Amino acid sequence: MRKFILPIVTLLILSLNIRAQCGITNNAFQSGEELTYDVYFKYGLIHKKAGLATLKIKNDTYRSRDAYRMTMIANSTGLAKKIFTLSDTMFCYMSKNIEPLSYTKYAHEGSDHTQEYITYDYSSGKVKVHTKLTRNDKLRHDTIISSSECMYDMMTIIYYARTLDYRQMKKGDSQSSMLITDKTKVDMKIKYHGTEKVEANDGKKYDCIVLTLVINTSAFENQKEAMKIYITNDENRIPIRINSKLKVGSTYTLIKKINGNKHPLTSASK
Repeated sequence: MRKFILPIVTLLILSLNIRAQCGITNNAFQSGEELTYDVYFKYGLIHKKAGLATLKIKNDTYRSRDAYRMTMIANSTGLAKKIFTLSDTMFCYMSKNIEPLSYTKYAHEGSDHTQEYITYDYSSGKVKVHTKLTRNDKLRHDTIISSSECMYDMMTIIYYARTLDYRQMKKGDSQSSMLITDKTKVDMKIKYHGTEKVEANDGKKYDCIVLTLVINTSAFENQKEAMKIYITNDENRIPIRINSKLKVGSTYTLIKKINGNKHPLTSASK
């Protein structure tokens, strides 16, 4: 009987440990947070304001489980709208201990229409991710990826980064994880670069923690720095600026308005 019980107990313990790796305490954000950004596009000598974006958090349920729902809407405006159409709606669900549960993206960029769906399953003790993408009404991939490590998408990774404790980190230190991009999982590092003052479009300067997402994928021009994120150096960890390098040009978003933050913003100055 011991020969049968011991392996079963061992497997249960291992399963609990694997699942526990994906949970983390959230002290940074709460339901009701609403952030408004100006979006800019850079390509060669072109440097123009291209649109607006909003990022909201609210309490919700996902498959009868208490969860956060994060929604991001980005649209091109003005002259940029005539040159390049941008209309993106993205939303994700995360558990109250910041486990990714699902991610959905509806994008209209130029002449391309894209629908992307990602769902996460932790029931087997491993992380199983079902990822499906349709572009211009043609199925591009529909696959399941398994991993013993936590995995994130391009939206949930930002919220995960907001919950990490950077007080004990030195410049150059990093936190490793896995990222889902298209139909593959890639190694990712959240690298800490100290702090820096950032002037935002709300007329304030913020003391920010500077992070780069180091992602090994050809979707970005610079594989060493796929994304650079500036988050407030206070309890809110609000993203003030996000820089992304693409195959053609680059984009960045800059905060314009902050509503519903949990803690007083101690890092902002006129």
